[in-house]
Amino acid sequence: MPESISIIWAYIPGMLLLLTLSGFFSGSEAAFFSLSLSQRRSLEKKRVRNVRALSLLARPERLLMGILFWNLAINLAYFSLVSRASLSMDFSSPSRAALFTFGSLVSIIVLGEFLPKSVAVLYPVVFIRIVSMPLNVAIRLLDGFLPAIKLVNEASRRLLWPGLEPEPYLEIADLDRAVELSTGDSQLLEHERSVLRNIIGLSEIRVEEWMRPRTQYLSFKPPLSISQLEGRRTPSGYMLVTSENDNELVAAIDLTSLLPEQCQNLAEHQRPLVVVPWCATIADALKRLRENELRVAVVVNEFGETIGILTWDEIFEAILQVEQVPSQRALAKAEVRMAEPGVWLASGLTKLRRLERVIGKRLDFSRSLTVAGVVQEQLRRLPEAGDVCVTKSLKFEVVEASMRGDIVVRVILLENEGSSE
Repeated sequence: MPESISIIWAYIPGMLLLLTLSGFFSGSEAAFFSLSLSQRRSLEKKRVRNVRALSLLARPERLLMGILFWNLAINLAYFSLVSRASLSMDFSSPSRAALFTFGSLVSIIVLGEFLPKSVAVLYPVVFIRIVSMPLNVAIRLLDGFLPAIKLVNEASRRLLWPGLEPEPYLEIADLDRAVELSTGDSQLLEHERSVLRNIIGLSEIRVEEWMRPRTQYLSFKPPLSISQLEGRRTPSGYMLVTSENDNELVAAIDLTSLLPEQCQNLAEHQRPLVVVPWCATIADALKRLRENELRVAVVVNEFGETIGILTWDEIFEAILQVEQVPSQRALAKAEVRMAEPGVWLASGLTKLRRLERVIGKRLDFSRSLTVAGVVQEQLRRLPEAGDVCVTKSLKFEVVEASMRGDIVVRVILLENEGSSE
């Protein structure tokens, strides 16, 4: 037994070194690839100090391949060392060798993976600043081999998971050209041609482009009562019901289909909601609504949080162009325009950051992200035409407000207004 212990101690330094290196690369992987947007910006603010970390982040595929290669090589070396130590020990029973191997396995899981990754995720910026220099050296050592590794990886992926997909009988672009060239025979009107283009585009437009954001619909907690509406129609046309514990939507009531006597017990007319991810297409959302015979879909982000809704009516209004549904592509063309010096017209979904760039002034008076959010935050209700609110340096006048909650706001720079007076 003493001889066995002496044999173990001969391998301990090498095992500890490999455990440390394994923890170094595992923690580096967790730290670099768990950075939030704000944490990445904090690194960019001190660019000179964090130049090595930023250079690694600039090529994430190279960084990941380098970390995975070194981690795999170190783990193989560690288990080779453990196997050699087990075979060279003179144990009286095989169970002790198995116990030593199991203990070594638990050690690399806890000390080489679990512990460093937990610390790295909790303090990613600090961890990155510590490891960026040695990690940069380790990645540079592999630069000559990375093309070969990438080639083997790509070849393996294509052989095992080729990802072959059947080609469509007709491409979307072919249908679009057919609509464009069909005016000679069918004499389509411009409105009909526009509707056909909208239908074709349903398979390309994402749900997030046509959804109604959380700031543009009203939600109600049970117990439900018609008096909660205060005699006004909801922007979405539906009474959206949340759960009693939080603000997540669970049901919807179509107010337009209710008779006066049915308003006494609204809970009986609740309908469930379809849940769709933000990255789904309008065609997918429409298919799910039709299959479930429902009229309202809840749009969720990658964390499962509700970020908006999409209704059956709004989809068809957008297709038929009965009422313009706000989309990011449409707003990007004319989101903000100057009406006169010091005065701008902006849609409700205009981002405050874009307004900052247009005005040339820092806007840090609100936690809201859009112009509509600022107006609602100041008014503490849905805006109506003629509403006015004043912040530190800007004056917001609601010029138009549709029943659906879309607004057009006149933004006035107060310094300019004061000088003109």
